[in-house]
Amino acid sequence: MPGQRYSIPSIVLHWTMALAIAFAWIGAQVADVFGRGPTKTFVVGSHALLGLAVLALLLPRLLARWTGGVPGPAPGAPAWEVRLAHAAHLLLYALMLALPLSGLLTAMTGRTPFDLAGLATLPNSLAGTGLRRTVKEVHELLANGMLAAIALHVAAVLWHAFVRRDDVAWRMGLGPRPVAGEGPATGEAA
Repeated sequence: MPGQRYSIPSIVLHWTMALAIAFAWIGAQVADVFGRGPTKTFVVGSHALLGLAVLALLLPRLLARWTGGVPGPAPGAPAWEVRLAHAAHLLLYALMLALPLSGLLTAMTGRTPFDLAGLATLPNSLAGTGLRRTVKEVHELLANGMLAAIALHVAAVLWHAFVRRDDVAWRMGLGPRPVAGEGPATGEAA
């Protein structure tokens, strides 16, 4: 339905998880700069904590989505666009589950217990399985998939905001509400 926003819990969880994902990615990139030692251990542990935060917030996010409702498709959106948006959201949710779980497996296959930035330690109970390289590669592949899915998501939001000029970006709390009757979604020239 046009003019409908996501619920406040959905908006807060969306942006909290977006920040956690962004900082987790930054942490993974920064960790490669450091050699072995306490700084790298802290950065990698912080990366893992952010991933666990995403995992912990996933169920509340899904519950907020189911109980708070979801705005309908943008006015005038073709069926293929609606299907693509639905598939992209499913992919993002699947990656928000699979990526932290693969990170946990990566941590648990290490040679030593995994330090979570000094707050806790994950046991390396899967160290002797010989799966370390495989789960680490899966984790990195999923991370690249997450980057691609986020790029598609952001491109779609920008498309709606600047080309279609509809209220899709506004629904998640971005920018002012578009004025009804302006832009290509109503058939007028941009």
